Amino acid sequence: MLNTTKTIKTAGFMIIATLLSKVAGMGRDVLFASIYGTGGEAAAFLTASRIPLLFFDITLGSAIASSFIPVFNEYLENNDRKAAVSYANSFITVILLLTAFLCTAGLLFARPLAGWIGSGLPASQKELAAQLVVILFPTMIFTALAYALTGILQSLGEFNVPAAISLVSNVLMMVYLFFVRDRLGIHGVAVAMLISWGFQVLVQLPSLRKKKFSYRPMLHIKSSGMKKTLALALPILISSWVQPINSTVNIYLASFLNEGQAVAALDYANKLYIIFVGVITYAVSNLIFPSLSRLAAANQKEELAQVVIRAVKIVLAVMLPIMALFLLLRVPIVRFVYERGEFGADSTALTASALLFYSLGMVGYAATEILNKAFYALKDGKTPMYVAMGGIGLNILLSFLFVRGLHSGLWGLALAASIAANLIGLALLLKLNKTLHMITLHDGINLLKLLVSALLMGVCVYAAAHCFTFADNFAGKLLMLFVPAIIGLLVYCLVLFVLRTDEAKLLTSLAKQKERGQN
Repeated sequence: MLNTTKTIKTAGFMIIATLLSKVAGMGRDVLFASIYGTGGEAAAFLTASRIPLLFFDITLGSAIASSFIPVFNEYLENNDRKAAVSYANSFITVILLLTAFLCTAGLLFARPLAGWIGSGLPASQKELAAQLVVILFPTMIFTALAYALTGILQSLGEFNVPAAISLVSNVLMMVYLFFVRDRLGIHGVAVAMLISWGFQVLVQLPSLRKKKFSYRPMLHIKSSGMKKTLALALPILISSWVQPINSTVNIYLASFLNEGQAVAALDYANKLYIIFVGVITYAVSNLIFPSLSRLAAANQKEELAQVVIRAVKIVLAVMLPIMALFLLLRVPIVRFVYERGEFGADSTALTASALLFYSLGMVGYAATEILNKAFYALKDGKTPMYVAMGGIGLNILLSFLFVRGLHSGLWGLALAASIAANLIGLALLLKLNKTLHMITLHDGINLLKLLVSALLMGVCVYAAAHCFTFADNFAGKLLMLFVPAIIGLLVYCLVLFVLRTDEAKLLTSLAKQKERGQN
């Protein structure tokens, strides 16, 4: 069983590190938006940057860490560190060979890839996207290696450095955009992004040395560990295709909308959405995954079920108020974050429209991340795979139905993605509950209390947003966003304690433990 106090302290640091990273990422996007807006260069760059990410997500993606960590932890659970290190070295070698091959293939087919994904863009923007793809494709190698090293460090008990690697790359990009701006053109931005991704690998090397891990090239494909990894990897990989395929379909359809401006608007909205969903979700899922893997290896399913349901409840308790804020304050959020320079009122309206419907899928997306990790720990990659395949099909069907059939415009793409995300999360929850029997009547009542708390919060946020008016300047935008948000969050926390939710009881218990410790 996880030590609650220690776990919360570790999770707290990870959340802070992740939050700082996301804030830096937001700063990067704000600077980029202020320089390039939703114009042609922005559409070309965002289309180009999506292509190597799509290649990575479809061919390797989360399967790197999710198939590696359970096997690596099985070796550690059996006190066979030598075999664990040998397995890790073989795994890294395979990753490097695969990404080098994929990178070469991507460079050879850069122009047709950019032309297909950005089908609706003007010819000049397609050509620019193809040029940028050539610069950005090697980020695949850095991304894959960073994922693998993160899996090793987390399994060896080091969570802080992996949580901070994105902060380094995002700060580097912020520095570049702030000082250089567009003086080296959009190609310079692509080169800076490539270099910043390389630093995600470099910052992990000192921690690996402290853990007495060093890489030595070896290739034991026929080892038991590699066989287990390959058996896990394919279903895990397919189950992770939901987000990249949905994003790619969205870019394709969006390239025909609003003269291509919808591509950038969707990307800006999606990044805001992912920033706030990811802060708590990724921190919690990455924290519990090694422990889940060890509990599964020891066949301690009752303890595993308790860890999973506790994680799901914590994530839901955080996501519900954030979702309420995004739904009700979407325009103030976009205005505060992006509206400056080339990003004007029209860009705000377009981005806020997408953000509204993306927000409806926050809970499903967050729960899916936790539940997938539970299945992977149990070495069941097929269930998430089948559910993900159904979600992908549903999203594609709804996207074309809304945009091409019902002529919904931009919002239809975001709504399709949210419907698919929520149904995927629900299906995984029901399926895992059949295996672990982790949901009780008490949990259902607690969820109802959370919903009531979020609903009352939403009413207060809506009332506050319409009661206060502020000047149309930076301070006014800040107050228009934070005054209703703070009022709403205070109401949410108050109702949690009045209704005596599990989350309120946990906070009270921790406060008492801390007080006793000080005395």
